[in-house]
Amino acid sequence: MKKNILTLVLAIFLSASAFAQNGMTKLGQLPATAQEFVKTYFQDYKVQYVFSDREFADIDYKVRFEDGTEIEFNAKGDWTNVSSKQKCIPTGFILTEITNYVEAYHNDMCITDIEREFNRIKIELNDTLEIEFNSKGKLISYDD
Repeated sequence: MKKNILTLVLAIFLSASAFAQNGMTKLGQLPATAQEFVKTYFQDYKVQYVFSDREFADIDYKVRFEDGTEIEFNAKGDWTNVSSKQKCIPTGFILTEITNYVEAYHNDMCITDIEREFNRIKIELNDTLEIEFNSKGKLISYDD
């Protein structure tokens, strides 16, 4: 009986390991939505690497550019995070309400990080000030 349970646990572990594979991939292997996003908003950036992170049936992607800027995508190819510690990120994909807010109240700063979670969007300005908005671009909070 113990041998059967041990065999079952080992089989489950090995099958889970087979699904949980990470590795380098190519830009052309990203979902079409992610490829179009990179082509549209980051056409002047040079890709350093593309990484896929598989866990069971889910997969996430990370694209890193030579200047250190990174984009994370979910399995559908929707961006979840765009980050650059060295410079401002392009803003063409960010809700107009958010970019207008930054221009109106923080015109001496720029967006260096944006993260989308469920119904919230968090931005970081010049790597110092965090501002949180709802999914429609309405201000929720500040955190410095």
